[in-house]
Amino acid sequence: MPFLQTAVRLRSSMSNVGPVTLAYERRVYSSKLRFDPEQLSLCSKLDSLYSSFATPKMSDRLLIIPDEHLEAAASYYSGAATSRMLSTSLSAGNHSHSHSTSSIAFATAHSFISSSILSRRKQSSGIYIHGSVGVGKSMLMDLFHSICTNGFSYSHEHTNNDNNNNNDDDYKQIEYSPINLQCKRYHFHEFMIQIHQKIHKYKSIHPKSDPIPPISAQIAQEARLLCFDEMQITDIADAMIIKRILTLLLDLGVVVITTSNRPPCGLYEGGINRAVFLPLVDVLRERLIVLEMGEMVDYRKEKGLIEESSLSSNDDAVNLPSYLVKSNSELNVKEVLNEWFAKGGGIERQEALPVAMGRTINVKRANGSFAWFSFKELCHQPLGAADYIAIAERFDMVIVEDVPQMSGHCYNEARRFVVFIDALYEAKTKVVIAADVPRDDLFLGFDATVETNDGDEEIAVVDASGDTFVIGEGGSSSSSSTTMIRTNHDKTVEWSATGRIGVSLAQLSAVKEVSFSFQRAESRLAEMSLASWGR
Repeated sequence: MPFLQTAVRLRSSMSNVGPVTLAYERRVYSSKLRFDPEQLSLCSKLDSLYSSFATPKMSDRLLIIPDEHLEAAASYYSGAATSRMLSTSLSAGNHSHSHSTSSIAFATAHSFISSSILSRRKQSSGIYIHGSVGVGKSMLMDLFHSICTNGFSYSHEHTNNDNNNNNDDDYKQIEYSPINLQCKRYHFHEFMIQIHQKIHKYKSIHPKSDPIPPISAQIAQEARLLCFDEMQITDIADAMIIKRILTLLLDLGVVVITTSNRPPCGLYEGGINRAVFLPLVDVLRERLIVLEMGEMVDYRKEKGLIEESSLSSNDDAVNLPSYLVKSNSELNVKEVLNEWFAKGGGIERQEALPVAMGRTINVKRANGSFAWFSFKELCHQPLGAADYIAIAERFDMVIVEDVPQMSGHCYNEARRFVVFIDALYEAKTKVVIAADVPRDDLFLGFDATVETNDGDEEIAVVDASGDTFVIGEGGSSSSSSTTMIRTNHDKTVEWSATGRIGVSLAQLSAVKEVSFSFQRAESRLAEMSLASWGR
């Protein structure tokens, strides 16, 4: 195949091929992936990062702050501790050591923490990967994380022009060891849930203390390599928290790899008081290598077309579809859903499912390993990422019926459904959907602007740069200040800034983010509808 020949040509021109490239090459040759030069380029960057972990200099840079000094360092970097407070903290931390050991440890830690801030902030501390949906960002980051955690073994066949005899020397086994660092991988929703849990726990014990430095230190103790999937910021509280935590983690030497559909300058775009968040954008651009994957091919959808064309009419995946349209006269939708549900085994029952922060969610219809919800049960209630993650982790498959077409007219429900799909996708939980419209028509894009009807100065304005800010005092309390959502069919829906469940001015960024995230949800649903999908 031409693309394989291209891969071989590019592969042979690379002098230092690492494990990510070799693992990617193996998938291409086994026809699990279609060769993509931008994916290969990202593999090379990830290989360079993997190689840097193996060098003593890099390891020393990452581990020079011992775990017991991380909290003191985080306080110092955040400006919460003076040099004198730092000295006291470090001395106390070394109290149990002998005087000689304590003095050496204190001198080393104090010297590093107090003098290397500027030099550390000039160093590259990871990679920020952004691009359109389905181009391979998450797949390659996960491949990198797997190699860093588990290592990688590669067998390579040599060709020797001077000796055509086959012998053991014609084969080379290459072993790549796991890196000597703790690694963790999170979906960004999952990470923020854990952060809020840590903040809640800390404030319950230390109500007057700043929780961010000790929490940042705790995260750094747990992992010196952090991988985030689908970084997105939609509200001001998360924006302020993640700004401080990510900055401190980078200062503490944590290496960060993250994927996003947006470049750093597009994070929290249109968010209220975004100027307060912008320092993190500068940190990400200065401290991480920012890589754009410009390919517009959605490989998830392409994979679906290939798999669907390869299935025979006798295949169970064809006879029992996972996406059903209620208007399809050839199918008894309820009968198909019941047949799916029966595959879950066990006795049908209600189940109270534990959720983060001590809450529970009531699943009205569950069995051994499947759950069945209506769209209203999932998306018309004030549920969030923690609830959907709990559902995704508990059940192997989830059935959702009565799913409507989504656009700006049901913003809150659409937002919850997108988060729900993200949670299922992350957990590799299969989903069966009965909807009003075909899958390609399920999401209708929309835009949002802000208008005022009475000249009240308490309005949010979207300027030429896309920023949203408040003019005047009082925030978003004006009943005449309105968020206008315009669909792709040129229909306009008006939301009162003080309306019931509606969209406030502070939610304008989240409104735009939901429309933006429709592409990701549509792409993921295409892959999740395949017979091969699921754990």
